[in-house]
Amino acid sequence: MDDFFTHSPLKNIVKQMDEFFTNALQENTLSIETTETDNEFLIFCKLPGVKKDQITIETFDKYVTITVKHEEISEMKKDHHLLNKSISYKHASRTIPVPPYVKTHQLKANYQDGLLKIIIPKKQRRKYEIEG
Repeated sequence: MDDFFTHSPLKNIVKQMDEFFTNALQENTLSIETTETDNEFLIFCKLPGVKKDQITIETFDKYVTITVKHEEISEMKKDHHLLNKSISYKHASRTIPVPPYVKTHQLKANYQDGLLKIIIPKKQRRKYEIEG
């Protein structure tokens, strides 16, 4: 009887249900940190295990949106017969407001070692002479 529960398809179904409900309760948010220098507005986003082609960056007005889409298909086969097929799809997105004094159309991004770095240059300040 123990053999039935340890090697049967029921074991995989129970495991998949556990994973589904565990993952469904996790938040799909991205960890964001922003900072500024004299000339740039910087956004840092930690994305461990994410590939560059899974990341999308969009700008609209004074917002930057980072979206990560991850799809994974895993199959377990034995003797050319499919025993188990698992499909995982995760989607996370975060919209960050940026100051009005930045040039979002000149945004540059770099992704290396699980860290996304977005650099947005600031508009140059102008000094005016006072007559009189």
